[in-house]
Amino acid sequence: MYHLAQPRATAARPPRRRRRAFALAALAAGAFAAAAPVASATAAAANVTVTSHFVWTATAANSSGDSTFINNAATNGRPGAILFITPNWNQGGVCGCVYDSSPVGVWYSTSAGKWAIFNQNLSAIPAGASFNVLVVPAANSKVFVQTAITANSDGDSTYLNNTLTNSRPQTRVMVTPVWNPGGSGGVYNNHPVGVWYDHRRSRWAIFNEDVADMPLGASFNVMLGNKPSGGGASAIQVATAANTGGDSTFISNATTTGNPNAVVFDTPNWNPNGVGGTYDRPPTGIWWSGGNSQAAVFNQDGSAMPRNAAFNLIIFQS
Repeated sequence: MYHLAQPRATAARPPRRRRRAFALAALAAGAFAAAAPVASATAAAANVTVTSHFVWTATAANSSGDSTFINNAATNGRPGAILFITPNWNQGGVCGCVYDSSPVGVWYSTSAGKWAIFNQNLSAIPAGASFNVLVVPAANSKVFVQTAITANSDGDSTYLNNTLTNSRPQTRVMVTPVWNPGGSGGVYNNHPVGVWYDHRRSRWAIFNEDVADMPLGASFNVMLGNKPSGGGASAIQVATAANTGGDSTFISNATTTGNPNAVVFDTPNWNPNGVGGTYDRPPTGIWWSGGNSQAAVFNQDGSAMPRNAAFNLIIFQS
């Protein structure tokens, strides 16, 4: 069903989830996650021609209902920008420590001329919730919007048809739901999403982790390739007995280990390289563990990280 109205909150803020006691002992208490420097909002958007990344934190001043509105020259007045987001529990190892256990996405407010991060279930964005944001100025051959239509969808999945992905199970695919690509339309998909490779069709697909049917008209920002835009490093994280504890799988990577300022993006991958198949149904995020000096992918609802759950990562050093 198409929703012609812009997203608006209709539900109370979700309850706070349990905190990680062992993490808090290693973190500075009482401070919200600091945002990375952002470009001046008064700069001309037309001058922004390169991929950029930053951290955005929801505050009372920049949030309304289910949305926090991004104020950045890379996104202001740019409905054609392609955004990727990942919740960040404590960027830089500084304890914002705010969970957002709702499926999230992005949308463009034509009235405000700004992109926003929003909760797909329309619950209020929690104050202090932080998000890693990656902005590609415009679509290209490796960065584009996928919209679910009858011809490309089946059950819980919408299938990509692209020469960079067809018959290429090794391709890494990053996705973020977008409510109204280009500032028009508007379809909700209130489900955590991931990607998987279908050997029968020799295609990659975006799917709902809870196996709910993919809504027709649902759209997703997509980035392809093992060399992501903007100079980030690409990696695959697989949860094993050795790197997993509780709700988290800890990343061992030269760019992230010992670097609390690394900016990490994740997309769940059901069967990396077309092998295996493990669901991780809750919304995920990134956090920094001072105890072992590693970044981690974690389940926002506090549930145990399944063994063999896998995630495509894009990592920026800072």
